Amino acid sequence: MKKQQDHARQDHPLAAAGAFATYLRIGIIGLLVLIQLALMWAITYFLRTSAAFLYIFFDIVALFTVVSLINRHDSSAYRIAWLVIVLTIPIFGLLLYFAWGRVDFNKKEKGAFKESFMLGFSLLPQEEKAASAFQEQCPGCKTYAGALRENGYPLYDSTAARYFPSGEEYFEQLEQDLKEAKDFIFLEYFIVATGVLWDRIHQILLEKIQQGVEVRILYDDVGCFFKIPDNFDKLLRAEGFKAAVFSPAHRFVSDFYMNYRNHQKIVVIDGQVGYCGGVNLADEYINIHSKFGHWKDVGIRLEGSAVRSLTVIFLQMWDVSVHHVGEDFSRYLLERPVSGAQGFFQPYADGPANNPRNPALDLIRQAAGGARDYLWLTSPYLIIDHDLSDDLCLTARSGVDVRIITPAIPDHWYVGVVNRENYRHLLESGVRIYEYTPGFIHAKLMVFDDQCATVGSVNLDFRSLFLHYENGVLVYDAPAVADVKRDIEHTLSLSREITLEEVLHRPWYRKLTGAVFNLFAPLM
Repeated sequence: MKKQQDHARQDHPLAAAGAFATYLRIGIIGLLVLIQLALMWAITYFLRTSAAFLYIFFDIVALFTVVSLINRHDSSAYRIAWLVIVLTIPIFGLLLYFAWGRVDFNKKEKGAFKESFMLGFSLLPQEEKAASAFQEQCPGCKTYAGALRENGYPLYDSTAARYFPSGEEYFEQLEQDLKEAKDFIFLEYFIVATGVLWDRIHQILLEKIQQGVEVRILYDDVGCFFKIPDNFDKLLRAEGFKAAVFSPAHRFVSDFYMNYRNHQKIVVIDGQVGYCGGVNLADEYINIHSKFGHWKDVGIRLEGSAVRSLTVIFLQMWDVSVHHVGEDFSRYLLERPVSGAQGFFQPYADGPANNPRNPALDLIRQAAGGARDYLWLTSPYLIIDHDLSDDLCLTARSGVDVRIITPAIPDHWYVGVVNRENYRHLLESGVRIYEYTPGFIHAKLMVFDDQCATVGSVNLDFRSLFLHYENGVLVYDAPAVADVKRDIEHTLSLSREITLEEVLHRPWYRKLTGAVFNLFAPLM
């Protein structure tokens, strides 16, 4: 693909291919709708003579489904939402549940994930030197580190970090690091979109490939819907990239399966420099587009030992995506001395293959239970279950300063409705809630007690906490913790605090809409 001098999307070759793919998808969807209408007519005709038998059949299926839902061990709110759908819409509710509601893996999928993950974890031993130093310097944080170590993610020192309070700063530094790559570059994003930013990054990557650098790119198929052409991976391979698509959606066309997406954001350069955060590889993350006002996002750059875990997390997801278990991960685990190392770092990942363990959610709940002075969070979505909501409320009632920042301009109107429906319970317990008035805050941050902070891809919603693959880094006793706090303080100064009074005095129709939508919040 040649770099365009004129960035008008209609002249871009990838955009043209994407337009064809879009029309093809629309045609397929239209055909499926016609087939569904024909089936509905056939069922209606059949009901005239066999209604009783059909109702009995669906009642039996619904009964077994309800029993299965009640005995599941995931979020109670998630189960209740599906119970309501199955019981109130007996036929189509069941179809929806079997398409989207199940959170179990088949044995083959689970085995593939387990094998890839165990291979990676075997290369992540805990260094005793780092563990001993951590015990001396951060004794109050040992439970957080211990829980993540139990899930396979070790603690590191010998790492320098730089926090980026904007996507613009993140990509400015990333481009510099990409240009200096000597051995390999790994990129993993939920969204990759053709545009100005992609053109810049793409040109750098092409130059590195010509210099003999190995470049891998992994992206989620659903995250990239309508943003790149269907044959994007083939175009990249033709240019010398190693490209992989996580869980191609066409494999699940029969049931429109959209769970278990790869929402991770990771970059690894030469095994020595790593990035993670909330940003994707698309123009809105550097504010070229302003559909939702100013797009606020963040990231963090690690250099040193902690990049080892980011490398393994990437390779685990790559291995699953290419269906090839057994690649030698160790040849990419390179370490060199680093200057400016300070503090401790613990990169981690999460996803449905971990079930019933849930490291990302457990970390938030641990922070809520362990914070003594303050606990501040930012998230584009506030769609949490009753258990986490109650944890945050208890923390606030215990005298801890709990604050949450959400967008004033949501990216989906119905998400804004559900976000605001969840305010009341939190506000009544003393949690302070702010809306970022300049636009849309996509940053996923947590900081507490001037000791710990997290930067990553984990939203405060059901999909991030239960259904998607996510990643982040827990930072202890490092300058980046203060940087995160300062950034949140600045964001608070640009935000409007929401009061309990204004929530209670919303118009009745907004309350009704919020209550109804909140019932189905776990499905959003």
